[in-house]
Amino acid sequence: MKILIDPKYDPTGKEVTSKLKLGPGITMAKFLGARGSRTQLKKLYNEGFNGAPDFNQIARNLVLHSHIIQTVTSNIEYSQHRLIVSEGIYEPNPKFDSSGNYIGEKPSGILALRRTGQAVVYQLVNRKGKTDPVKTFDLAVFWKDYIGYDKLTLDYDTFDPNGELTCQIVIETPNVPESYDVTYKGVIETRYNGELQTVNELLEILPN
Repeated sequence: MKILIDPKYDPTGKEVTSKLKLGPGITMAKFLGARGSRTQLKKLYNEGFNGAPDFNQIARNLVLHSHIIQTVTSNIEYSQHRLIVSEGIYEPNPKFDSSGNYIGEKPSGILALRRTGQAVVYQLVNRKGKTDPVKTFDLAVFWKDYIGYDKLTLDYDTFDPNGELTCQIVIETPNVPESYDVTYKGVIETRYNGELQTVNELLEILPN
């Protein structure tokens, strides 16, 4: 599938900084941590972690997520809610030995995909800043049919200290070549407190 992209938002060949625009009102900074605690690309990608990063590749991957975000920001159905990136680019444990060799973790699985901009965790919050499980389920159903993805995970949990049900949506996307010609796997699943509940269908879990 060929992704249509406005040339002014194509990062290929451009200098990639936190200010690089990936879509209308969306910059790289959006994926570099929560507002007020965002970090710098050079810190996130210290070459000691896993070698020199390909910033153009990471930015291209995040262009897909920019498109995904726009399906919410431009949709009146979600005008009373706000879509936030709760987990963007992952920063490994910055641990080095006395010689400067990296001895920290080697990210794998979803963490490795977050390193390359191929996985982003989203939360849909209401005006009080809390996740809305009912509306998040609706969004997951909408995304299931209207965006491209390798994997969509509707993830519920009760880990909040107050025991409240919270939820998020994890979107995994393919590695995007310069041609922007990609293939999607289209896997979906539902999890509750880390345990798999359904595969190839979405299960709505409601607050008690």
